[in-house]
Amino acid sequence: MPREREIPPTTLDELRRNLERLKLNAMLAGLDQALEQAATLEQGYVTFLAGLVGTEVLAHAEAAAARRLKSADFDDPWTFDTFDWTFQPGLNVALVKDLMNLHFIRQARPVLILGKPGTGKTHISVAYGHLACMAGYSVRFFTATTLLKLLYAALADATVDRVVARLAKVDLLIIDDLRHLPPKPEYASLFFDLVDARHGRKSTILSSNLSVDAWGKVLGNPTLTAPLVDRLMDRAHVINIKRGRSYRTDGPNATPVDERPDGIESSDEP
Repeated sequence: MPREREIPPTTLDELRRNLERLKLNAMLAGLDQALEQAATLEQGYVTFLAGLVGTEVLAHAEAAAARRLKSADFDDPWTFDTFDWTFQPGLNVALVKDLMNLHFIRQARPVLILGKPGTGKTHISVAYGHLACMAGYSVRFFTATTLLKLLYAALADATVDRVVARLAKVDLLIIDDLRHLPPKPEYASLFFDLVDARHGRKSTILSSNLSVDAWGKVLGNPTLTAPLVDRLMDRAHVINIKRGRSYRTDGPNATPVDERPDGIESSDEP
């Protein structure tokens, strides 16, 4: 039997193998479509190559954004696309939308979001964080309780400086729901060290249902809380949801009034 001749690889085969070796997977996946489009539109070499490379760049950007979103560790994937702009009459919509350009991150300015429980503070915080991840910024999300416990636990193995240094480098640190909790004398000092390390260098979003005057009691050291508040208020944007309605009791997904346990009423504030 005559020996079957080996068919030499074509230039296209070699191109596919090289794209695979270089792990340019998006370019490899889109190669056939790009070739077909180039032939149909009679594209030049540069236009064809630019489009093919663009698919790889876009894929890398999407993968990087996905990694930043995962690293941020949001409890919920809230965005402004799902935010009800008409529900909260006490919300300064113009300010919230203005901050969506993220200039506060570039300027390392704090954002304080104040209001009663259920008024959308966490949704707004996370939505800013989502925008920041998509824009290429590093983001971390903590509830205030989780963050304070993390810092307090670091005292046991003398890693506080390391933890603070790591969090001080994050472009946007979101601290959600500073509220009443069993105070520890060390909380204020630990929290101050973190805020001081970020002051003027990186942006922090802090939300709370408490008045600023009550923060000292929560953190267990009213004296040290004064310079802490001073740093958080320095050049801060303040979103104060006054006379806020609760999404949990008045929102579209709230339990109907006649089905609620006794003692749970709708907000009577406009």
